[in-house]
Amino acid sequence: MSFSKDITIADRQVGPLHPTLVIAEAGVAHFGDVQKALDLVDMSAEAGADVFKTQAFHTDQLVSARLPEWRDRLRPKEVDFDFISRMKERCDERGIMFMCTPHEASVLPWLEQWQVPAIKIGSGERGNTPFFRQIAALGKPVILSTGMYAKEHVDQAVKAFSEAGQKELAVLHCVTSYPAPASDINLSAMQDLRKGFDGPVGYSDHTEGHHMCLAAVAMGADIIEKHITLDFNVPNAQDWKVSCGPHDFADFVKNIREVEAARGTGEKRPRKCEEPAFVWALKSLVAVQNLPVGHVITKADLDAKRPGDGISPSQVDEVIGKTLLQPVEKDQLIEWDAIK
Repeated sequence: MSFSKDITIADRQVGPLHPTLVIAEAGVAHFGDVQKALDLVDMSAEAGADVFKTQAFHTDQLVSARLPEWRDRLRPKEVDFDFISRMKERCDERGIMFMCTPHEASVLPWLEQWQVPAIKIGSGERGNTPFFRQIAALGKPVILSTGMYAKEHVDQAVKAFSEAGQKELAVLHCVTSYPAPASDINLSAMQDLRKGFDGPVGYSDHTEGHHMCLAAVAMGADIIEKHITLDFNVPNAQDWKVSCGPHDFADFVKNIREVEAARGTGEKRPRKCEEPAFVWALKSLVAVQNLPVGHVITKADLDAKRPGDGISPSQVDEVIGKTLLQPVEKDQLIEWDAIK
């Protein structure tokens, strides 16, 4: 099961050596209000997110009559092709990528008409291999969330995509709870997902605050998905509990970029910003007392003190036993040209 190490979404390369892809998951936070939907796009673009994402479904195709309360809950958030097209057009105007999660097969033709650069699959499709094959047939990069998955479910999904000829696949660790407690987040599962899977791995967040996403980026997440909303304390809804809003989403993206930059290359070496500290923070060999010309230096004659612009204490054995060619006053540096 070989997949591309990097995937290409529009003009963005996504993978271990590229910037973290930040997805603003608006979901159904528009609550059927088109102006609210456009405002969510604007918020995402202004915050610096890479992708704005919504969701598409027909309620009766998504939820069976066995769950009438969920049909009632979702129906007001069901919007048509033209409604979502307005969001797509606004994304184009604002220069942010548009994506949409299809929650059932009847909306797949919509995604083709919008020419989405990639398709995000929600965690609720666990075990839905026929749907995975339909998605793969569209020939787009795929981002798969794996909330409620065990490793065998991940393997099943990855195999289904592989057999369907999918080459560009990313897998997101996720915990489907609103909000998910910190003790259940298990960010180390991202490392488990990388075993035997070549493609990008990331994290889709359902926690309060920013810190789990920042930790995921520090651990190498290639993709971060975070819910956004304009409304909080909404009855009969749950996404707002794990969402950023106008007051903090820009800071969220900024913090992601800072942590991403802080990951670095992994090579342990002094950084350029540390160079001034080479002098004031490091130490050099100095005389413990006034030492005359001709004095043979002993260990008792030396101490290590700042600044670090002289002989390093690591070279003390090369200095002991040398003869001074000139006097050295107490607390002054021992210089190479003053000894033989």
